[in-house]
Amino acid sequence: MFIILLNCGKITVLNKSLLIILFLFSFNFLSAQQWKQMINDPSINVYEVVAEAESYFQNINKNAKGSGWKKYQRWLYENEPKFYPSGDRSNVDPYFVSKEFKNFLKNNSKQEKSLFDNGWEELGPYYIEQVTGHYAVGLGRVESFYSDPNDSNRIYLGSRSGGFWRTVDGGDSWTNTTDFLYAAGVNTIAVSPNNPNHVLINVRNSNNGVTHGIYQSTDGGETWNITNFNPDNLGWGGLGTYNSIYKISYHPTIDNLVFIGTSEGLFRSTDNLNTWVNSATGNSWEWNYNFTQIDFHSTNENIIYTASYEVDSKIYISNDAGLTFSGSNTISGNSSNIKLSVSAACTDCIYVGSSDGIWKSTDNGQNFTLISNPGISNYGAFAVSDVDTNYMLFGDIDTHRSTDGGATFNQATYWSTGNANYNTTGTYVHADIRGARSENGVFWVNTDGFLCKSLDNGVSWEIYEGQSIRENYCLGLSQSNHERTISGSQDNGTSIKTENSWIEFYGADGMEGIIHPLNDDWMIGSFQFGGKRRTKDGGLTQGGINPSGFDGDWIAPVLYDPNNQMKIFAMDDMVYSSDDFGSTWTELGAPNFSGNVSNAAIAENNSNILAVSNYQAIEKSIDGGYTYTDIKGSLPNQFITDIAFDPNDDNVIVVTYGNYNYDNNKVFITIDQGASWQNITYNLGNIPVRSVVIDHTDASTIYLGTEIGVYKKSMLENSWTLYNQDLPNMSVLELEIMYGSNTLRAATWGRGLWEFTLDGRQSFPSILTTRITNQPTDTQPKVDIDQFVTSTISYDGEIANAYIQWSTDISSVVNTTTMINTSDITWVTDSPIPNQTEGTKVYFKVFAEGDNNDITETYRYMYEVKANVLCTPSMDCSYNDGFQLVQVGDINNPSGCEGYGDFMDLSTDLEQGSNNQMTVTTGYGDQYVKVWIDYNDDLDFTSDEVVIDNYVIAPGQAAGSYTETIDFVIPENATLGEHILRAKANWSGDVPADACAETTYGETEDYMVNIVESSLGLIENNFEYKPLVYPNPTVGNFSIDLGIIYNNVSITLTDINGRIIQFKNNLYGRFFDLEIDNSSGMYLLIVESGKNKAVIRIIKN
Repeated sequence: MFIILLNCGKITVLNKSLLIILFLFSFNFLSAQQWKQMINDPSINVYEVVAEAESYFQNINKNAKGSGWKKYQRWLYENEPKFYPSGDRSNVDPYFVSKEFKNFLKNNSKQEKSLFDNGWEELGPYYIEQVTGHYAVGLGRVESFYSDPNDSNRIYLGSRSGGFWRTVDGGDSWTNTTDFLYAAGVNTIAVSPNNPNHVLINVRNSNNGVTHGIYQSTDGGETWNITNFNPDNLGWGGLGTYNSIYKISYHPTIDNLVFIGTSEGLFRSTDNLNTWVNSATGNSWEWNYNFTQIDFHSTNENIIYTASYEVDSKIYISNDAGLTFSGSNTISGNSSNIKLSVSAACTDCIYVGSSDGIWKSTDNGQNFTLISNPGISNYGAFAVSDVDTNYMLFGDIDTHRSTDGGATFNQATYWSTGNANYNTTGTYVHADIRGARSENGVFWVNTDGFLCKSLDNGVSWEIYEGQSIRENYCLGLSQSNHERTISGSQDNGTSIKTENSWIEFYGADGMEGIIHPLNDDWMIGSFQFGGKRRTKDGGLTQGGINPSGFDGDWIAPVLYDPNNQMKIFAMDDMVYSSDDFGSTWTELGAPNFSGNVSNAAIAENNSNILAVSNYQAIEKSIDGGYTYTDIKGSLPNQFITDIAFDPNDDNVIVVTYGNYNYDNNKVFITIDQGASWQNITYNLGNIPVRSVVIDHTDASTIYLGTEIGVYKKSMLENSWTLYNQDLPNMSVLELEIMYGSNTLRAATWGRGLWEFTLDGRQSFPSILTTRITNQPTDTQPKVDIDQFVTSTISYDGEIANAYIQWSTDISSVVNTTTMINTSDITWVTDSPIPNQTEGTKVYFKVFAEGDNNDITETYRYMYEVKANVLCTPSMDCSYNDGFQLVQVGDINNPSGCEGYGDFMDLSTDLEQGSNNQMTVTTGYGDQYVKVWIDYNDDLDFTSDEVVIDNYVIAPGQAAGSYTETIDFVIPENATLGEHILRAKANWSGDVPADACAETTYGETEDYMVNIVESSLGLIENNFEYKPLVYPNPTVGNFSIDLGIIYNNVSITLTDINGRIIQFKNNLYGRFFDLEIDNSSGMYLLIVESGKNKAVIRIIKN
């Protein structure tokens, strides 16, 4: 038996057999999924929950969609580090974090806003923009909503961890107004039926659901004040309690009458929460039940319905406007949580939906009759149309609709169709339907990805976007492109922020990600338990990469070697390395502790030094990951949440803790690689720390991401400062630094991605991008190819000096090459980094000096010089899914399955600027074909050398051979001479951008083409601009563009023998239209104006 333990990123599996066995004998298992209730009861030890959950999942397919396994892992990820090692939750203040945050604010001076121009900036995502490999896109979990029945432009939205959002323009724009409250979750919204500006929300802890009280707005949600209904006035918040509010409801017709369903019973207020009483619900012992459902009779203001998740056999009914409630008769056959729905179309009816079926009462809830049991696991969505009770909506993973009053249901949406067409099919709303409602005949649902509505009773759906509510676990950023970040989020997968948009890259729970420091198109994203997806083209295509049998943490570490940047590390209970960015793997060694590695860091200047942790254990390797020694020393016996090396000193390591203890043991440092440790928690108090990063400046400033906010201090300071200007009061799960732009980036839980300047460097030059002539790949840069360095540098003043320092010795960067400003903000080295021999590793940094002696330097980039050889990728074409024929020009090659076919002895001439056709035959149904011509003969096939880009042959076909002819064009400026033409086929998916990649199925074939001068086009020209003739060839009509206006233009058209076909003179203008009425063939066009003359060949087809 194992316990699975997590941390941001990272989850550890530890052998806790004895502990679990003890709990197994001592705990009374009450139901098959009792663990779901146990997680919300802080009197139950974390490890009792673990024992119950592990026992339950032994008997089911835990990997099945909707099994609950991911929910359990997510809960464990959040909770075990807080209560490790005892697991005891019973003596912890439920407001531990907010109180610690408030204490810090009270006892420390606030940061001065005048130090910074703008504060933290939000990066989103707000919208789903570009979808490549994702299959279930979403923005984040929506918990509640309100749509104004009298104004369709007004909508309110509550998210689990991203607060309250409002739109008053029908969803065109959204605003968050709760960012600076002390908790981030909004799970229920109530709006006065007489005044849509009067809004009540429950503000709660986004992870455990503990309420921070009901807040009130009188201006439509723009500003908020806490009401009297709060934990202090209620006497809630004792140690080991999870007091929660589930539902707030205004009575639809009685002014100021509010009902609140809570974990402590049902409350009734007649004066807008100034005062309240506990409603008498059934027997006295039932008054403190968890009430989650409240609904109202549509015409009789005295009848009110409610339900508790602790009682499956009945609902509660009031006939006196909520003063008292009594139980209904038994709902026969139900043993699951109840959802209620009423409809104005059947005034005395109330409907009950659960995982066990659907029941209907026609006598105001006294008696219920089973309508059907559709076998749908009800997550929380059940609604009956308020205008026609034949229409119902039932939600589990997907939505299901009924048109016959609940007798039958058909699936209406599909969670796995959230691809590039997610918003056009009408049948996608994201997985996990959390709630549903019908208002004026319009069905609404809130899911783990969106708020959606249907105007046609659930047939098709409209998705609302515009809210930045992504629950991020981790991020990785580019050191060579300020605009690029890869991030992973709960239930919404892996996403990539680029210069132009957000790319939705992959699904599942997105986890850790990295971007190659110099080649920002090369990235690796991951999902739960360390599954990895790699892209070499900026997220457009991808493939899986993992060591064989890999089974890592919930969030498994993946990191690159800072001194050999194609080398990456992956970790489960073993440490693996790959020298080719994940294509092949080597097993190195295992730490001495038991279980998976949960955190890992590598020294910036000596890659042989690694630090890894699991629970409270931390070990160090000084031989690149083969062997490990314990360096825990005097560190606390608590769960380590993160590790960071000082980039300026490999002897300095910082570790952090996230436990909920009043121990002032949250941050520790060693200056001797773990021989001794010092507590540097100082004035931080006890706020749990989730992440740590240290910058590269002379100050070696340490930044902490905590349960609320970001804190910083320089290495020599002995106090922490809140570094939170304009950052919402959110949990920050990971921080990363982009050296060149002096930027700190944060992954928040519930409000997406944010960034801010490094401390004291807001006015420094920003080196936004850096590239070399041939970006590092498996085959580049090559021997004897000059490598110029190009950077873009932004600065408010004047750049005094820009240069690179480079070396082939990792210990220093000593050679200096000046950069020149070639245009706007672009700087290029005035000479290349000298050519090096094969296998040489070159290291360099870019420096930019401002006019205030403010110097910015980039990360230390590196590349390895590659041999000038042609890659020969071979794939499996044994199912005939490759080329059976390639024909272009004089090449006509029927072939079998070679995997890689070297046909460079076959050649054809192709003219500059010519239109051409390639005929190919492929097998096994749909095949994707991509063709390059290596115009610069560097044996590297790049995107600008693509002539056919993923043409799909026989789309949608599952088998059979197909022949198609594909058009392609040779550029007019194509380099003359012989070049390799590479054709690649791939079954049922894009051919990767990397022409050297070996996909699972397909084939590669190489041919030779000889680019020759065009027999068409310009023969002679001394006009200022090159005249353009189009189309050429032509079927008769064509146009001439001289670039600018000319006087006294003459145009002569002759045949190939010089016989004049047409002549026009005394023309004025830039554009001229002509027509050839003669037979097909070649003609000469002579254009003259004064001393200017051009002669152009034209072909008429």
